[in-house]
Amino acid sequence: MTTQRDYKQVPAIEAPELLQQGAAIVDVRRPEEWQLTGTVADSILLTFFDAAGNSDPFGWLERLNQRVADDVPLVLI
Repeated sequence: MTTQRDYKQVPAIEAPELLQQGAAIVDVRRPEEWQLTGTVADSILLTFFDAAGNSDPFGWLERLNQRVADDVPLVLI
């Protein structure tokens, strides 16, 4: 199992092309944020920070790897 992924920041304008190429959309916001603004269709809802601002990066990455293969590009919201 992968414990890290390579990443690069890309302009938002490139997101549609990445999605057409098979990237997965991962929404890292909290449930109350999803309720306020809605979610993107077919996105994976996987909260990173809790309401107090705490996170568990290794636990989050483990849950991510259970849902998305490590060779699949990601678009994070």
